[in-house]
Amino acid sequence: MKKTSFDVQKEQSVSFMYFNRFLMLRYFTAFMFFTNLYWFGMALALKSWSAIIPLFLMIGGIAVTMELTSKLHTKKRAVPISKYYYLIQLSVNLAVISISMTSTYSSFLPFLNGRGQLYVIGIALIGILMSVMVLLKIKKIANDQDRQLKVIKMFEKTN
Repeated sequence: MKKTSFDVQKEQSVSFMYFNRFLMLRYFTAFMFFTNLYWFGMALALKSWSAIIPLFLMIGGIAVTMELTSKLHTKKRAVPISKYYYLIQLSVNLAVISISMTSTYSSFLPFLNGRGQLYVIGIALIGILMSVMVLLKIKKIANDQDRQLKVIKMFEKTN
């Protein structure tokens, strides 16, 4: 039996709905990427060894983006790269806060002055909050407890 245009449209809608379960992860990954890019640029301009950390985080962000993009073609809910990336990002943000509060912060973040420390701590706190939110979202998706899945299931039943 040949599929009607309605059937094709419904399949595409469902596919995009499954893809959009990961929407928050995509936006937060973009934010983290550009934050790390800024850190990388500042550290590189001052020829600091700490430039290696945001470089690896940016590479991880690209890997997360590729993993999330693949979700357009599958309904699989596992995102192991994203999970590990956000655990690492969370750890780095905690380390940045800890280091920023010590007298040796200038060797790790040489582009900071007194006011800059507060700025970096604020950005790291935002990064921590975002990482925790993403990890909770990943857990909900993995356990089929996210709101979007309920909407998808209702859509599949009604059409």
